[in-house]
Amino acid sequence: MRTPPPADAPSSAPWFRPRRAALSWLAGLRALVAVSLLAPLAAFTAGQGHLRQAAWLALLPLVPLAGSAWGLLVGAGMSARALALQSAADAAIVLAVVWSTGGLLSSYTPLLLLPTLAASVLGGRRAGLQTSAVIATGILLMAAVQYEWLSVPAPMSDPLRHGRLPPLALGVYTVIANIGGVVATALLVGHLSESLTRTGADLARATSSLADLTTLSQRVIDSLAGGLVVTDAQGQVVLFNRTAEAITGRLAEQVLGQPLGLVLPLPPVPDADAPERVTIPFTRQDGTVLELGATLAPLLGEAGQRAGQLVTFQDVTLINQREAERQRQERLAAVGEMAAGIAHEIRNPLASMSGSIQLLRGELSLRDDQATLLDIVMRESQRLNDIIKNFLSYAGPQRVTRARVDVAALVREVGALLRQQVSGATPPLEVRLDLPEPVYHDVDEAQVRQVVWNLASNGLKAMPQGGTLVLGVARGASDDASAARLWVRDGGIGMAPAEVERMFQPFQSGFRQGSGLGLAIVRRIVTDHGGRVTVTSTPGQGTEIAVVLPAPVSQPHGAAELQRA
Repeated sequence: MRTPPPADAPSSAPWFRPRRAALSWLAGLRALVAVSLLAPLAAFTAGQGHLRQAAWLALLPLVPLAGSAWGLLVGAGMSARALALQSAADAAIVLAVVWSTGGLLSSYTPLLLLPTLAASVLGGRRAGLQTSAVIATGILLMAAVQYEWLSVPAPMSDPLRHGRLPPLALGVYTVIANIGGVVATALLVGHLSESLTRTGADLARATSSLADLTTLSQRVIDSLAGGLVVTDAQGQVVLFNRTAEAITGRLAEQVLGQPLGLVLPLPPVPDADAPERVTIPFTRQDGTVLELGATLAPLLGEAGQRAGQLVTFQDVTLINQREAERQRQERLAAVGEMAAGIAHEIRNPLASMSGSIQLLRGELSLRDDQATLLDIVMRESQRLNDIIKNFLSYAGPQRVTRARVDVAALVREVGALLRQQVSGATPPLEVRLDLPEPVYHDVDEAQVRQVVWNLASNGLKAMPQGGTLVLGVARGASDDASAARLWVRDGGIGMAPAEVERMFQPFQSGFRQGSGLGLAIVRRIVTDHGGRVTVTSTPGQGTEIAVVLPAPVSQPHGAAELQRA
C-alpha cells in the first residue's frame, strides 16, 4: 500500500506545486486586470497628453499575460522559483501602476492586494508574506519620494507630484493601512489556502487508502478457495467471485443482477440466523455434473436486519468420490477377509463333487438324458468355481509387481486370442487393433492383461448382432504425457447414464451367464496402479472404455528396499 505524505507537508515549502485549475484561475485574473483596468488607464493617460506614460502603461499587461501563457503551457511542471518570479513581477507591475497614477493618492491602490492574494493562494502564508514584503517596500519608497524624504530622477518622481499630499499623519496612516492590508491578506488567505491544501491532501490520502482497501478486499475475495455469492435483500446476486466463476463456468457479468435461484439450484432454507450446510448437484454449461457443498448464511445490515444472503460453496465432487472409494475399500477389506474363509470351505467340497461326477461319468453307462444332466452339473460346478475364483481375485488384497512391459505387444497378444475365439462366430465378430508403435510402461503385466481381457470380453458380449471390437494403446493422456492410455471400443448396444454409474459395482452384470465381477476387478486393478477409468457410451451406438495408467512415482532407494522386504 502507498505511504501517505505527512499532514503538515504544505507548510514545509514556500510554494506549492499548482494544479492546472489554479494556473487557469491566475491567468484569468491577470487578463481581467489587464483588459478592464490597465487598457482603459493607458487610453485615459494618452488622452491627457502623457504619451510616454501611456505607452509603457499599454505595454505593462504584456508581461503578466506572457507569464500566464507560459504557466498554462508548463502546467503542474512549473517550478517554485518560476512562480515566485511571476508573483514578484505582478507586484512590481501593480506598484508601477499605482506609482504612475499618483502614489498614495492613486485610485488603484486596491490593486496592491491582488498579487498578495494570488501568491497566498498558490504558495500559502510564506509566499504571501514574501510578496507582501515586496509590495510594502514599494509603498514605503513611494511615500518617501512623495514626501521628498528620498530623491529620484525627475521622470520617475513626476507622476507623484500631481495633487495635494495629505498631512503627514494621514499619510503615515495610509501607508500603514496599505501595508497592513496586504500583510493581513497574506496571513488570512495563506492560512485558508494551507488549510484547503491539507484538507485536499487528507482527502487524497483517504481516497487512496479506500482504493487500496477496496483493491485488497477484492483480491482477498477472488483468492478465496471456495466460491462466494452475495445477494441483496431482494435475492439478486450482487457479488460473484473469481472462484465461483471457475467452479460454475459462468462469468460474473452473466449472473450479476439475476435471482440466486437461477444461478445455483439451492433448496429453500428457512430464515434462520445460523448458517445452513447443504449439498446440491450442479450442471455446468458443458454438461459436467458437479456436487457442490454450500453454506448459506444471512447477510446482516448495520442495525442487525437481514440485508441479503451470503453463499459459500466448493466443488466436493472429487472429495465425495474419494470418500466413496475409501468406504468401498473398507467394505471390500472386511468382506474379503470373511470371503477367503468361506470360499475355501466352498471350493473344497465343490472340488470333491466335481471329481466324483467326472468319475461317475466315465464309469457308468448312462442314457443320453442322464449324461446331459451330468454335463450340466459339471458345467455349473465349473461356473461356480470361476465365480468364487473371480470373487477372491476381486475382494482379496493383490500386490502390484511392476516391470517394464510393452503394453502394445501385450494388447496384441490378447487380440490374437480374441480373434481365435470369435473365428466363425455367427453373427460375425471382428477384432481390430490400433497399435501404431510400442508403448513401454511400468505395470503389472498379469493384471493389465486381465484388464484388457475383461474389457474385451464385455465388449464382445455387448454386440449380440455382431460388429467390430477395437483395442488401442497410445502414449500420453490429456493431463499426463508420461502415462499409458489403452482403450476398448465396441459397436454394441451401449448403455444409459444410470447403467454407466453402476457398471463397476460388484455383481452388476448386464449379461446372462455373467458373474458381475469382471469390470469390478478392472476398476480395482486400475486403482491399484494409481490410474483411472472413463466410460463414454451411447445407447444403440456402442461404448468406449479408456484406461489411463500413470507412470509410477519414484521413491528413495531405502523406501523401495523396505517395501520389497
